[in-house]
Amino acid sequence: MKLVYQGAEADVYSGEWSGQRAVFKFRKALPYRLPELDRVIRSQRTAHEAELLHESKKAGIRNPTLYYVSAPESLIVMEEVIGPRLKTVLESGDAKTKAVSEAFGNVVGRLHASGIMHGDLTTSNVIVNGDGVNLIDFGLAVRSTKLEDHAVDLRLIKETLIGAHSTVASAVMKAFLEGYAGVVGEARAKQVSKKLAEIERRGRYARVE
Repeated sequence: MKLVYQGAEADVYSGEWSGQRAVFKFRKALPYRLPELDRVIRSQRTAHEAELLHESKKAGIRNPTLYYVSAPESLIVMEEVIGPRLKTVLESGDAKTKAVSEAFGNVVGRLHASGIMHGDLTTSNVIVNGDGVNLIDFGLAVRSTKLEDHAVDLRLIKETLIGAHSTVASAVMKAFLEGYAGVVGEARAKQVSKKLAEIERRGRYARVE
């Protein structure tokens, strides 16, 4: 296997599983936690991530197919989705940016409509595959239908766009919201956007204080 990403809590490798290209995600032991507690936390988080990947897949969200899960080993083996990250597509100025941005909004809308908050929606966790997008890394995902949680997902998207893709941020966010509203409905999309603006105001006030 080849190491492709080394994170604070997990390492990701690429390799093969039953003849298929696959990704292996290992949650590693953290030395600052008591060993027994560490095993329990890693096991629970592995099982939780796999459950939400499976639930979102059933709801029609495009994400990696699960091949194997071992909570005791803190291991998830899943399909390796082939394609560039959304980050790369936006940086390249690709002509299909608007369509991809709408597709991104559409898939996040489906995710929220199914009662799941992703928790780490950055342009690095979206893979452009064909005419659609795939969401990856459900490590911080939770079950939630709360308006605020869905707005927090959108806030991270917006902050990522402004911070890393400032020249196209406004256009991408507009297309994203169009795709999002196409799934959750105009009324819900407006509610989430209103809550997003409220969260942003709270953040500004906190920084001033």
